[in-house]
Amino acid sequence: MTTATTKTKDKVYSYSRLNTFEGCQRQFYHKYVEGRPIPGNLPMQVGKIFHLAIEMVISEGYSPEEAVLYASYAEGGLPEGERDQQIIKMVKKAYRRLKQFQNEHTDMISELHLKLETEEGYIQGYLDIVLDNPMMDELLIMDFKTSWQSYAADTKQLALYAYLFREMRNGFIPNTFKGRLIFPRLSEKDDSEVVFTDELLDEAYLWSQDMIRQIENKDASSIDEWKMTSDRVKCQYCSFASLCSGGMVDNLPSDGTPKDDEEASRIGEYIIMQEQSIKNMKDGLKKYAKDNKKAIPVNGGSWEHVKSEPNPKIDFLTLQEFAKEHDLDIDDLIKYDNKKLKKLIDGDESGKLKNKVEWTKPRSTFKFVGGKK
Repeated sequence: MTTATTKTKDKVYSYSRLNTFEGCQRQFYHKYVEGRPIPGNLPMQVGKIFHLAIEMVISEGYSPEEAVLYASYAEGGLPEGERDQQIIKMVKKAYRRLKQFQNEHTDMISELHLKLETEEGYIQGYLDIVLDNPMMDELLIMDFKTSWQSYAADTKQLALYAYLFREMRNGFIPNTFKGRLIFPRLSEKDDSEVVFTDELLDEAYLWSQDMIRQIENKDASSIDEWKMTSDRVKCQYCSFASLCSGGMVDNLPSDGTPKDDEEASRIGEYIIMQEQSIKNMKDGLKKYAKDNKKAIPVNGGSWEHVKSEPNPKIDFLTLQEFAKEHDLDIDDLIKYDNKKLKKLIDGDESGKLKNKVEWTKPRSTFKFVGGKK
């Protein structure tokens, strides 16, 4: 998206887009004004894998194990620290809770796409689950949340989705119209439900229109003109948090994620120059520390010349003779590392190994040593 002062009816606004703008306008700037790709983070990756897996279980009859295996592969693998068994467990728990609301009179739809033209532009949403029970005159929309923290279901997202659904039905909805959030990482008691009213749905619609007006009427090319959230908890889940905190370095994104080929090329050139600069700086610091015969203290430690420990070298025939005399396996001895070999030499009361061993010359390495002030 580019900034504009005139309204364009062909733009499509999703809840996530509008919520991004309200939650923190910096996110909106990076994503829609600069056109940057959204860097992946762990919560987002887990959410993609889970949603694809549960959809395969519901619509295609895959087992949770098969679905998670495929979804993990399709989304580029599991994030670091996540286990497939954990996500399989989440899929099973979510599906089990979903089935509790389904019976022979219930029609179920998954991943329903809704799109509506409004006075300010198009708005759209994707409903995870719709359960329609004509016999009970009841309709339930569900949304899966893979977060570790639960919250109430009276969110703008569910209400806006319900508004879109009501408009798709030309205002006809059952007597009981509800929304439910399912948190498959948590227990069933953490799930929450809301009963929709016309007032709640209309409030969500008016909110969406107000957000679109604010976006369309904004003409700001500088990030400083876009508000940052005052709720720092939101930063924990923001994909742009690293870029937002680091800003631009020599007109390049500090998070290292290029938005196009030109920026990728400039980042590559910048890295080459910085690597050479860092090498030169380290060489200069190394010489300074050597000439002045001292360590260079820095925060958390120091840069200093560290001498390696001398390592033992013993010829094969000596080891073979020692093995025979002490009833040892020569194959085990030749596999000994320096630490074990030193221990063997120190424990040799005969002194034969000590007399035959040669020691390597210690080498001095210039490196950062942590733990010093």
